[in-house]
Amino acid sequence: MSASECLDVLTAAERVIAEAEAAKVRVLARFAVLRPPTRRHAELADGAREEVAIEIGVSPQAAATQILRAQRLATRLPATVDALAAGDIDFKRALAMDDLTEVLSVEDAGRVERRVLAYGGRTNPSRFRDSIRYHVIKVDPSSAERRRVAAREERDVTYMAGEDGVGHLSAALTAEQALAAHQQIDKLARKAKTPDRTLGQCRADVLLGLIFGEQRDRVKVQVNVTVPATTLMGLNEQPGVLSGYGPITAEHARELARDATWRRILTDPAGHLLEASPRRFPSPAMAEHVRLRDQTCRMPGCTTTAHRSEIDHTVRHCDQGLSSTDNLAALCKYHNLLRERSEWDICQPREGVLVFTSPEGRRYQTTPPALVG
Repeated sequence: MSASECLDVLTAAERVIAEAEAAKVRVLARFAVLRPPTRRHAELADGAREEVAIEIGVSPQAAATQILRAQRLATRLPATVDALAAGDIDFKRALAMDDLTEVLSVEDAGRVERRVLAYGGRTNPSRFRDSIRYHVIKVDPSSAERRRVAAREERDVTYMAGEDGVGHLSAALTAEQALAAHQQIDKLARKAKTPDRTLGQCRADVLLGLIFGEQRDRVKVQVNVTVPATTLMGLNEQPGVLSGYGPITAEHARELARDATWRRILTDPAGHLLEASPRRFPSPAMAEHVRLRDQTCRMPGCTTTAHRSEIDHTVRHCDQGLSSTDNLAALCKYHNLLRERSEWDICQPREGVLVFTSPEGRRYQTTPPALVG
């Protein structure tokens, strides 16, 4: 096979896998109907999970999980199962739909499902999850806010012993606190980087220095929230977006705006912006504009945040490319070098819309997520 034929077979195989996963969901859900619970408060009939476990070679606990998951998908989210059967989404996205809508009523889960699936599977799985999270907040903002307040009360720092003399310290914080803390640690680690230590090791060392008071240095960090003015005014409960995290409730956005430096960003109905300059390097404001617009590295499938990416010219400056927002995009360091190291090509037919052409001539178009909506 040629390289192009290999890609054709790969995409066809993914559709077959998705179709098979949908068939598995449907037969497990049907099996649960044929094996109704025989005891009060039981979710499955005695022995039902063992039947499935023996047939597919998993533990009874794993079989029970699969059966109950299939029941929820088939009864609560039938359109998701249909999309899976058609190969429009994969099983990972179907699981995300199930997980993130579990807090909703059947009716509200259906509304979220329809709105999200209307946009297709999306190139990036995290974008798909963000869309679900956004519409979960939007469909029932008061419940989402109650869950947010309750989750904030569960903030904690925990420890778990690891192997080979390593322990794991984990912190559950509010989204903006976690983002700001990680930015602080990451920036200090990059300043302290030495050839004999990896960046990860530097982050660990910086964290200990901050905890034990050995780290005196500080760097400026920035957490960006995009929210409609009407939401800030309390006229509606439209969700906001916390850059690097995703959708947040309207009240959460209003809380963050009370003690913030404001920047006005004008958008069209789709949430896109424009700024132009012939400068060789983009101004700090222009670079920040592009990071806010793109949110992540624009290479399909890459989830590196825009604030950890480079701002690159789509048409190179040496080829008379302008430093303008319709010729700039966020690309992580690895994907920024991809054009130099391979035959990948990138063009930007209009501001924010990037088209990547692979060595096989296949074209993949990406658009930045709307800042709001």
